[in-house]
Amino acid sequence: MNSNLLHRIRLKGPWEVLPPGISLEDIPTSNQDLTWQRHSMPMDWRALFGESGGTAWFRRRFHRPSGLTPDECVQIYIPEGVGDVSDFHVNQSALKPVSEEPLRFDVTANLEDFNELLFAITFEPTETRSLPGGLWETVFVEIHSKSE
Repeated sequence: MNSNLLHRIRLKGPWEVLPPGISLEDIPTSNQDLTWQRHSMPMDWRALFGESGGTAWFRRRFHRPSGLTPDECVQIYIPEGVGDVSDFHVNQSALKPVSEEPLRFDVTANLEDFNELLFAITFEPTETRSLPGGLWETVFVEIHSKSE
């Protein structure tokens, strides 16, 4: 953990998932919320999808952390071993990682009172037996001090 980490908020519990084989473009706008499957996370890839590989989409909504000061930043932490993370969005804004190991995205400038986190994970369970894949550990909202 970074020495400038002030607080962590777990994004456990209900996540919405589009399994491999369904892309965002395939969902009619009128049915979009009905197509997502709700799952309690953390849960590894094989528990969710068995041995089916490919790209799955993960979506989670969360509130803006309260009491943020101008000298703090907010990052999303994604655990190692999930697979290849791509198309990371907060409130429909695409973001690039600020660190690769561990994988973190700075979402400070994109925060609203109520937020939507959306990203894809590509994983091939038959090719990577040593990795659990998927959101097998908790994803965190982290509050860091900018001053250190």
